[in-house]
Amino acid sequence: MTRSTPDGRAGAEKTVTTHMNREQAITEAFVSLTDTVADDVDPLTLLRRLADHCVRLTAVDAAGVMLVSARGRLQSAVVTEERVEITEMFQAQAEEGPCIDAYNVGEPVHADDLTASEGRWPVFAPLALAAGFAAAHSYPLRLRDQTIGALNLLARTPTPIEPKDGRLLEALAGTATTSVMTWSREPLRPYDIVTRTQAALSSKAVLDIAAGMIAATAQITPTEAVQRLLAYAAVHHQRPADVADALVRRSLTPQAVLPPQP
Repeated sequence: MTRSTPDGRAGAEKTVTTHMNREQAITEAFVSLTDTVADDVDPLTLLRRLADHCVRLTAVDAAGVMLVSARGRLQSAVVTEERVEITEMFQAQAEEGPCIDAYNVGEPVHADDLTASEGRWPVFAPLALAAGFAAAHSYPLRLRDQTIGALNLLARTPTPIEPKDGRLLEALAGTATTSVMTWSREPLRPYDIVTRTQAALSSKAVLDIAAGMIAATAQITPTEAVQRLLAYAAVHHQRPADVADALVRRSLTPQAVLPPQP
């Protein structure tokens, strides 16, 4: 048990330690987002790391990433929980919400309290509230002068983004976007941006099918199935996209991905 000294040194030491731990976590986050050479890393892995870091390092409870398709519409790419994907579907279908606005204007969009945003987003706000979220924020994913998607951040209680967290989120989003677009060892040409964004969305579609196969086999939720797939990929040092592709092509069985029963 830590006891405070009369001059408050124990409290000061705890503050310094906490600060150091956060600084270390932030450094590790940026390092993980620039890891584009590992054999088991692909664009969706990088985006998944972005979403996880946003939740771990700020006050938001859940996160996701939406990417623009070849048709110019935002689609869900990664989420930290199923309800996030539901809110992204609402935004895409209604063409309103923080991600839609952030993508269109190229600037962060904030709704600290969604109960006050029903006039702003008459379809999205009530549905997001019904899904259990009371605050929504979004940051555009930009590369050079092109916006390729939006970072979706949600909180279960009314939650503003502190200025220092806002700067951090913008930096994380920018780093992840650059890494995703330059992940291939081939030089990036202007028209490659759309191609690589579409490739990431195609990988997401295959991952969803593979997760469905695992979920049906093990009678678990799609979110749990994705976690099993990711765990299998990590243990075998494979890209999740390759594992998903093998499942869909039937060269790998769902049973092989599932851990042995005790």
